[in-house]
Amino acid sequence: MEKEKKVNIEICAACLRDNDNVEAKHWCCDCAEALCEDCGKVHKKSRFTTSHKLIRLRDVKNTKSFLMATSFLCDLHSDLRVTFYCNRHDQLICQTCLLQTHKDCKYITAIDQLMPDRPRSSSNDHFDVLQKQALKLVESIDQLINTRKDNLANLDQQNKTIQETIKKTKSEIIDHLTKLEEELLNSLSVKYDSCVEQIDDEISQLQHNKDLMSIHDSDIELMRKNGSEPYKFTIVKKFEQTKPRTEDIISNFRDRYKPLEIDFTQNEEQLASLYNAMGWVDIKVINRVKSAFTEKTTSPRPTSKQWESPTESKIVPRPVSTRSVSNFKESELSLIKLVPQTPSITQLVLYKKFPTSSSLGENITVSRGCFISGKHMLLCDAQNRFIFVCNLYGSMTEKIPLLYFPHDVALFDRNTAVVAAGERGIQVFDITDSECRPDRFIRPGGKCTAISCIDDQIIVRSGHCKISILDRAGISIFKINTKYDPLLLSAGINGSIYWTSNNGDEVQCIARERSQFICRSETLVGPSGLATDGAGHVFVAGYESGNIHRLSNRGTKSMVLDEGIHHPWGLAFDQDSQRLMIINDDGVSIDIYTVCK
Repeated sequence: MEKEKKVNIEICAACLRDNDNVEAKHWCCDCAEALCEDCGKVHKKSRFTTSHKLIRLRDVKNTKSFLMATSFLCDLHSDLRVTFYCNRHDQLICQTCLLQTHKDCKYITAIDQLMPDRPRSSSNDHFDVLQKQALKLVESIDQLINTRKDNLANLDQQNKTIQETIKKTKSEIIDHLTKLEEELLNSLSVKYDSCVEQIDDEISQLQHNKDLMSIHDSDIELMRKNGSEPYKFTIVKKFEQTKPRTEDIISNFRDRYKPLEIDFTQNEEQLASLYNAMGWVDIKVINRVKSAFTEKTTSPRPTSKQWESPTESKIVPRPVSTRSVSNFKESELSLIKLVPQTPSITQLVLYKKFPTSSSLGENITVSRGCFISGKHMLLCDAQNRFIFVCNLYGSMTEKIPLLYFPHDVALFDRNTAVVAAGERGIQVFDITDSECRPDRFIRPGGKCTAISCIDDQIIVRSGHCKISILDRAGISIFKINTKYDPLLLSAGINGSIYWTSNNGDEVQCIARERSQFICRSETLVGPSGLATDGAGHVFVAGYESGNIHRLSNRGTKSMVLDEGIHHPWGLAFDQDSQRLMIINDDGVSIDIYTVCK
């Protein structure tokens, strides 16, 4: 403690110049120096410093106070004291500043002549204002500190709550897994017992026949040694009559024998949902209310044309609402109120067709794709961790390795594409200058297997029976719970969303105002891929029916193409060139059609 006290002791500056360490008791504001008792007395007696004011150091709260930290030296000439005040520039200056940079300034006054000219009351009023301003700043800082402390308290409570929730969820999952384990083990036991019983029964029958043959063998040997010739003849004939029947039994057992196996099958998607059921921990930036004591704020950063990072502080999460759209009313689809009337599309004319094996590589199967820049395409490898970039003729191919199987791909804007990366979420791709470079990941939670984009928004299948709508930073705007798990989806104009599923031959839709529709056609079987154009028409691929349908913006349904179409998977539409990509023949052929009006 004594050592700490000595460190904080102020030493007399005058004595220190004489190599003597004496504790200071006073502070001279004019000299900006600490003085001991003796030097303080001399300071008052000297005719050069008799007007200086001395303050006892014990009255100064700490050695880092504004009073002691204020320098009376010139900012430009550190060896000279400030002695003048320039009213024009509101600046304290030294003698050299006066002669060099302020020689043309008027209203320059010596500092020692300023204060005496003012009445004492005026000087006190000025200091009162300064003191109030300092107190106001202290109050503002206190409020800022308190808000941070409140935030820390909330974080502590949130931390405890989340920990309790995680523990509770863990316990519930363990209980659920224990129950599943019991059910599976019981089922396994029943299946095993059934197999054992069946095999034991067959072994018992075979053993019975074996025992009979063993008895016959003993009898024959006995008769061969001891029996009379007539009796031997009778035994031989009896055995020859029973032998074929036994051989038939053996042959029957051999022919119908099929080894039994107990198979255990797991649903990977349901397991993935179970693994993700605990939830995600993330940081939210809350939009704060501007307080009354806020003085100035920095101007917002300009919006970049490039993809914005999710950590940008200017992005504020919007409230996430979840509504169920699982109870669709079966009705005819009418989109006339969603989009303007446009002329009907009459036909699709084949523009280019190429097999994936000759363009992308042997045994390559494509599942999904999209146009980029109107002259190139991004194609997802259905069986490997690759995505391909090629032109419309299937040449100039670039093979990009990935860390995951690409499930779907969509064009976000002219410079950006997004890929549904399964459990990894969504990966952003930079496609500027006809190049395709993998960028950051967006993690909306859940397994992302289908994706589409419209109006700076990403629509993605983000889990079993879930569709999430995200902004360009990956922040959730809206969530939809669907009755059936979406297979593929497409976003239309005015915020309408269409999707297909493996359940039924329907195309489901939810419009921007959350009204719901179902559309079906007798000639549309097994709908798979979807694509929307700028006029509001929706193209649907019929996988089982082998055709392409169109839902017009007037609510009419029509089949626009069936010739040459066999098991189509994905669709993609390019608005600039008015071309429709069809991933045909179970993903081994890329067909590009021009949409003619």
